[in-house]
Amino acid sequence: MNNQRFTLEFKQSEKIQIVGFTGFLTTGLTEVLTPAVEKSLEDGYRRFLFDFSGVTMLESPAVAVLLTVTEKIVDEHQGDLAFCGMNEMAAKVLEMVGVFLYAGFFKTREEAIEGMSD
Repeated sequence: MNNQRFTLEFKQSEKIQIVGFTGFLTTGLTEVLTPAVEKSLEDGYRRFLFDFSGVTMLESPAVAVLLTVTEKIVDEHQGDLAFCGMNEMAAKVLEMVGVFLYAGFFKTREEAIEGMSD
C-alpha cells in the first residue's frame, strides 16, 4: 500500500501478519494502516509484527496512529504485537508514549518471528 511519503508491505509468516514500513511515516498513516489491520483482524490474525527497518522518519501523527492500532490489536482483540528494526530515536519515542507496555520489541524480523512463534 502506497502513500506519497511511505509504503506498507503486508506478508504472512507462521500465522503472523507482518507489516513492513518504509519511508517517512507522517499524516495519512491512519487511512492506510487502520483499515488493513482491521481487515487482518477480521481474517483471524491475532499476531502482528511491525517491521520499521525501512523507516526514515517518524512524525507525531504517525505515533498517535501506532498507539491507537496497538491498543486495537492488544486490548480490543487480545492479540500480540511486536516491533522490530527500529532506529534508536523511533524506539525511544514509542517507549515514551507507552507502546512497549503492550508490544514487544526485537532487533530483527527473524528474532521477532522466533519470539512470537508458538
